[in-house]
Parts: sequence; structure tokens; C-alpha cells
Amino acid sequence: MAFFDSSWQCRSLEPAKVLLQGVKLRDMQRLSSFKFGNLELHRLVTGPVQENTYLVRHNSGAAVLVDPGEDAVDILELVAKTNSSVKAILLTHAHFDHVGAVQVVRSKLSVDVWLHPEARDQYLQSHLAAARWNMPFTQPDAPEHELQAGTWKNGELEFEVLFTPGHAPGHVSLYSRAGGFVLSGDALFQGSIGRTDLPGANHQQLISSIRTQLLTLPGETVVFSGHGEETTTAHEAATNPHL
Repeated sequence: MAFFDSSWQCRSLEPAKVLLQGVKLRDMQRLSSFKFGNLELHRLVTGPVQENTYLVRHNSGAAVLVDPGEDAVDILELVAKTNSSVKAILLTHAHFDHVGAVQVVRSKLSVDVWLHPEARDQYLQSHLAAARWNMPFTQPDAPEHELQAGTWKNGELEFEVLFTPGHAPGHVSLYSRAGGFVLSGDALFQGSIGRTDLPGANHQQLISSIRTQLLTLPGETVVFSGHGEETTTAHEAATNPHL
């Protein structure tokens, strides 16, 4: 279902700024857009469990999609409306709500998928998890590339891949040093942390991942999670009751 057809506005976030002021959007609660220097970040809420899909775009037009969870048609329209040239799909982990639009989007855009190797088994069985929740789901084909801890770079786009397991096997977070933000997947949320009552989860491992990989980032780092609103590492270090 298309979503650009009425006026909208979204919250500003310091040091980010609202983008797409002239874009028309039917459902203003589903899309939030921010700017960090030469990078734009667009967050689209998708699917019945309100998963956050991210489009990170450089001013050159080069972009990556992170965790295309559902609503492939809307994701593709966002790509088109922002004149983005998507270079890759990066996955923080393999839970079904984060990969449900992968197959359609990768086919339409002719791009490869990157996933940590420890998440591969869960990825290939994500249709079974979706079935347990009675969710419609298209099982994506195997990823083309391994997303290992270290630096991921494609032209002007660069992330530090942080290994943050605990919520799910092979979970990673994507830190943009240039932008001063991190895509934390389902590891860290505003005022909460990822569930650890799911297959392959480990509570102590998750706490360790957050403390050693995320809370060690600069305090002003903006955290964009797999669900919910943005926060900062300093705010979570000071106030998150689970930490």
C-alpha cells in the first residue's frame, strides 16, 4: 500500500534534522527522517509488530537498506521517492520480523544480502518462526555475503559492524562514526533491551554485548533500534532499568 499522499511532519532530533519536508505521506506515524552531515536516515515502521526498517542514504544517492521487515511495496516506494541507489541489504539479525521483505526487495533492486554467519541457520528457518505466530511470510533465499565484525564499506557508505549477540545468534549493530548514530537492531531499545526468552537467546551475553559494544560508544551517539523510538547511549547508560 502506497503511503505518500498527504502532508506530514516528524519530530526533530538533535543533532539530526527533519528531512523530506515536501514529501506527502498518508500515515505520518510510519516514517521519520533525519539528517546527519552527508547522511540521511529514514525510518519506516513496517508490519504487524511495528518493526523499524532503515534506509541510510549518502548525499551522492548511494544507500543501504537495513532490516527490511515487511511492507515491501512501501519500502520500494521510499527508495524511489528519495532517489536512492541501494547498494546492499544489511541485516542485524534473522528474526522473521526483520527479514520478511528481503526477498521481494532484493529481487526488485537486484542487490545482495549481508548477514552474520552465526545467524544463517535462524535466517533459513525464519518461515517456521513466522508460522508459529500465524504471520504471512515469504522465506528469503540464502544471503550472498557474511557480515562480520569489523568495517563494512561500499563507496561513501561505511559502518563499523559490532558483534552484539544475546537477543539472537549472530546479532550485529551498525555504527556510523561519520553520522554519530548506531543501528542497534533488537539489542538495545529506549528504556529496554531485547528479549532473551527466544531460541538462541542468552541474557548475560546480551548484557555483555550492550555494555562492551554499545555503551562504550560516545555518549551523544544516537541509537536507532529495531522497534520504537530513538535514544542516545548516554541516556540509556544513565536511565535504562535493565542495565
